[in-house]
Amino acid sequence: MIGLSPLARHLATAVTTHRTARIPVGVLRTAAHAADLSLAGDPDARRRLAGALDELATVGLIRTPAATTRAAWDFTLQPPLPNWVQRLTAQRAPTALPVAVTTTWHARLSWAAAFVANERPTDNELALLHAANRYLAGHRPPEIVPMRERSWELLHEEKALDALSRGRLFAANRLTLADLHCERIPLPLVQWHIGDGSAALLVENHTTAHSLACWLPASGSVGTVIWTGGSQLPQILASMPADWSRPLSYYGDLDLRGIEIAADGNHHAQALGLGPLTPASNLYRLLLDVGVPVKPKTRARIIAADHAILNWFPPDLRAPIGVIIAAGQRIPQEATGRRQLANIDPSEFDLCGAPASPPSPPGR
Repeated sequence: MIGLSPLARHLATAVTTHRTARIPVGVLRTAAHAADLSLAGDPDARRRLAGALDELATVGLIRTPAATTRAAWDFTLQPPLPNWVQRLTAQRAPTALPVAVTTTWHARLSWAAAFVANERPTDNELALLHAANRYLAGHRPPEIVPMRERSWELLHEEKALDALSRGRLFAANRLTLADLHCERIPLPLVQWHIGDGSAALLVENHTTAHSLACWLPASGSVGTVIWTGGSQLPQILASMPADWSRPLSYYGDLDLRGIEIAADGNHHAQALGLGPLTPASNLYRLLLDVGVPVKPKTRARIIAADHAILNWFPPDLRAPIGVIIAAGQRIPQEATGRRQLANIDPSEFDLCGAPASPPSPPGR
């Protein structure tokens, strides 16, 4: 297209030839690096990619997600990048006869030909397969590096392997992290030692974790409070000592994503041999008592009030929590802050026990 920079012209070709109208930004990043080798290692590469996407949006070839849809953008670095772009329908390239491309797969990837032919791989899966094939063909010395470093080297996206390594490419007898000479680096445990209690309380948000750690008594059942960082919960669980045998309880936000994280964490904990991850039931009851359900600023996903995911909670909590989630509302756990906790004797408050009647904080 006339007036576009060389990089934007290459991306325009990738956009118009892509098989779907919604194009993951990882596909365009790969196309950009293939077209311009100077992007590799360039600290300005992200800005250059964002500029090229702006050019395509300006000429009407693509549309980026609304700026208010934060889940559709990557804000981890500046400038922000969309997670995907939408090709405008009128710009679809004419359908051409497929060109047969034969790939000679490395012996370790002998299964890949059948996978590509029969299992409809995604663009991200194809990108990893071809990158792994080139990597293995290079006969590199088996230096073990962190997974995110290898992910950047192979795909120019440091977090890509986080998700792909948990998918079907890494099923039994397929690709392994050992093939790519990398390892998953566990997150460090941020924890507070409370006392000699046998239980560990895992908390989604760090401010609430700190407030609870300051409030819980040294003589109580909770000996340790651990901050999980929300979606980092699976990695936190993987960082637990292999001989861990103490009960694990969890307290997170009352919203759909927070409940999904908790229920998924329960499955991860049991798969790791840590035992069940149970809800800190009386903290959730306190949250329902003192918290005010609010609508999030972005549109919330809706589920039925009796959705199976609510079965992680004890029976008496499922209905009141289900009503909140079904209405697209939420209560952040910060509602059970220090002022609320100050009105409760922690020595008489069983975090995971049967329904209790904690005193209400001032003003309620």
